[in-house]
Amino acid sequence: MSSPESLSPANDAFRPAVPGLAAIVVMVFSIFFPRLLFSPLLVSIQLDLSLTAARATRIFTTIAVGYAVAMLASGFVSTRVRHRRIVALSAFGVGVGMQIAALAPTVGVLHAGALLVGASAGLYAPSGLSIVSEITPFARRGMGFAIHEIGPSVSFVLAPIVAAVLLPLVGWRGVVSATGVVSAAAGIGYFLRGSAGFVYGEAPHFENLKTIFRIARFWLIILFFVLAASAAIGMFAVLPTYLISFRGMDQQLANSLIGASRISGIAMIFLSGVLTDRFGFRRTVAGIFLLTGIFTILLTVADGPFLALAVLLQPAVISAFFPAAITAMLEIGPPQTRNVVVSLVIPLANLVGSGFYPALAGFAVDTGTIDRFFQGTGAALILAILLLPFFRSKVLRSPS
Repeated sequence: MSSPESLSPANDAFRPAVPGLAAIVVMVFSIFFPRLLFSPLLVSIQLDLSLTAARATRIFTTIAVGYAVAMLASGFVSTRVRHRRIVALSAFGVGVGMQIAALAPTVGVLHAGALLVGASAGLYAPSGLSIVSEITPFARRGMGFAIHEIGPSVSFVLAPIVAAVLLPLVGWRGVVSATGVVSAAAGIGYFLRGSAGFVYGEAPHFENLKTIFRIARFWLIILFFVLAASAAIGMFAVLPTYLISFRGMDQQLANSLIGASRISGIAMIFLSGVLTDRFGFRRTVAGIFLLTGIFTILLTVADGPFLALAVLLQPAVISAFFPAAITAMLEIGPPQTRNVVVSLVIPLANLVGSGFYPALAGFAVDTGTIDRFFQGTGAALILAILLLPFFRSKVLRSPS
């Protein structure tokens, strides 16, 4: 005879959520992938528009600014537009922005397209994550957000491959245009067939901000996200230079290891979902921060196979943080303010992790102190474990 646990409503309810989660994975991929595509196409864009390297890389700043501003404003949009339509609008807007960039005769028009890509993408996260939270049973939300993170993870893997295959055939403009068509089509499809997200969000205002700001978990989750984004995105920006210039690693080997770490990170994301559902946020993140801190420090002291192992595992392990943290973040405050919490936490983490951290790391490279800088990052991750007992939420441990 089956046990009560095997017949739990949470287990039975997860299966109906799978189609909705699959649709959201398609949407987040359609929104995330185009932003990453500019990186492997940058040299071709630079040559076509006769840009210096400094001017060409400003496109990433334009995307980041549009992303941050739109995400901060997303709460005001979601009070008038349902989450489902915002997700559809986000993908469609990314597609239009990519078309503008593909047709750009000048760098000014290119930046206009990039700004629209960033702004459209910035609308997604608060609404998309709210939909995942809505359709996934509470006891299985760790797995729900792990499935959601397939979209960004696969984007990291496929962006350089797609660019390498299509660039010789259709040029950078053809690659960007085709990607834009796919994103816009995904947006239209979700607008017509999306089966969740029919509720509205809540705009930031004094009362809900006061409620959120009084919750200690809110400030702790910001700190945890900043540390994780720095260790994942910030270190990714300077790791190839560090390995080649400071550790004497072969360029092809360094790039191969970093690429492989992204692929293995997909498996870590699923493992994170299982562990979060089983052990809760605090234990899962404690293990992730401990291992990431150790591997980060090992990058500066290990040699040979142990250095290669650290390069392979450091990015893979820290990628497991995000499904667990998103699950916890969306339990901060009442349900109607979930989109507000997301629109406050993620832009700040993105600004520090992909903006300030790489700049500080670059300064450390120039001054020859990058080893100590990375060691400090590893130590900060390990010390952050001491704050986890103060993070009390509903996802400490889900029912088994």
